[in-house]
Amino acid sequence: MVPPEVAAAAGLRYRDRVRGTVDGVAFRSSLMKYSGVFHLGVHKSTLAAAGRAAGDRVRVTVESDPEPPPGEIVPEDVAAALAEEPGLLAAWNRLAPSHRREQVKHIEGARLAETRARRLARLKEELTGGGDSRTRPDR
Repeated sequence: MVPPEVAAAAGLRYRDRVRGTVDGVAFRSSLMKYSGVFHLGVHKSTLAAAGRAAGDRVRVTVESDPEPPPGEIVPEDVAAALAEEPGLLAAWNRLAPSHRREQVKHIEGARLAETRARRLARLKEELTGGGDSRTRPDR
């Protein structure tokens, strides 16, 4: 839970991206608000790195995170592909943010240039209506 005075002093709002530390271990997250109270999700791996577990008392620092979350930065080759044909960028922007992040993660995860090219071609096909953007036949 993030105390209201801390949230107010930091100028934090619902769904804001934040960064900080848990007992000196860095993290990035988003704020959630339940029943008017801010909550901050912290990964188990962050707690483990700090030598802590769920339920332990910890010292937390938190501030707004102006950097986009991983996966929201579109790689240059993907941006270039989206600009190649009319309507691709608009179709990309209509995808839910979570689907855009998944597409970027899928393309970035390719180890070979051929695989990356195939995944990028498949994305273009899906955006023009030739397939479901959530299916990954080459996985």
